[in-house]
Amino acid sequence: MSESSSRTDENILLEILVDEEFIEIVSDALWSCGAQAVEVLEGDLTPIVRTHLGVDPVSQWKAHTEQYGTEANKLHVWPVRLYVQQADVANTWRQFATTTVVETIALIPQWKRDQFDHSNPSLLPVFIEPYGSFGMGDHPTTQATLNLAFDNLKMTGDFPHILDIGCGSGVLSVALLKKLGGSAHGIDLAATAIEASNFNAQLNGVEELFTCQQGGLECITGTYLHVLANILAPVLLEGSVIIGDAVHENGYLFLSGFTTTRESDIISCYEKIGFRYIARREIDGWVAVSLQRVNEHLLAQ
Repeated sequence: MSESSSRTDENILLEILVDEEFIEIVSDALWSCGAQAVEVLEGDLTPIVRTHLGVDPVSQWKAHTEQYGTEANKLHVWPVRLYVQQADVANTWRQFATTTVVETIALIPQWKRDQFDHSNPSLLPVFIEPYGSFGMGDHPTTQATLNLAFDNLKMTGDFPHILDIGCGSGVLSVALLKKLGGSAHGIDLAATAIEASNFNAQLNGVEELFTCQQGGLECITGTYLHVLANILAPVLLEGSVIIGDAVHENGYLFLSGFTTTRESDIISCYEKIGFRYIARREIDGWVAVSLQRVNEHLLAQ
């Protein structure tokens, strides 16, 4: 349990009142914004999408939606309100959390670490505390991204040199660093994500390999051999130049956080700015793709 959640017996949830046809868009945005779980309820006049987004959920939601600046998704038009829930009710999901296995990595809820069976020496345990952030490791986008990145690193033989955009709990970076070494820097809009990422890096013994900071795309500096961006499709599209510029020449980019309906748009967008499509993973309709940045000479060929 995070320090902030232990201070009170109440849990503040964000509720968004949204038309039926926009439930998926709003839910996807909440996942990207840092939600650990999203609940859809039947309201009196319109459906209600409810989630936990830390101690100041309205500000976090507004900061996230302001990243878009588009009319297409209408995220900014839906009314929001707060719902107060008793903390013991809010944390009941923890008893149902399970281990997620990706390749040879076992992503384990840290409060269930004593239940992990260590009899399989080929399975590396990575212990995760999500706090209020997105990142237990069980979401399809997390699994697909980790699978693609791990396969790429095995194929190239590179040490991870990672920029983790929308790092959430740090699960992707922490897992890859614990497995392969290297270095990683994470960024996320949510303060709880930074708290969780630092905690998980220390929990898994990779704190000297990992740094992170709160902020959006504007705080990216330098270039990285491996850039992971598990965020919402509109941000991937509108921030493509900034994200692309963060990748070393001949470096690799792993994009996820979108469904099959946005896949072709995203791949096309990045191909136009100098990336070559490599591979994809799809789990339950969610997609992750890997691309490589190439110089103009190779791109012309």
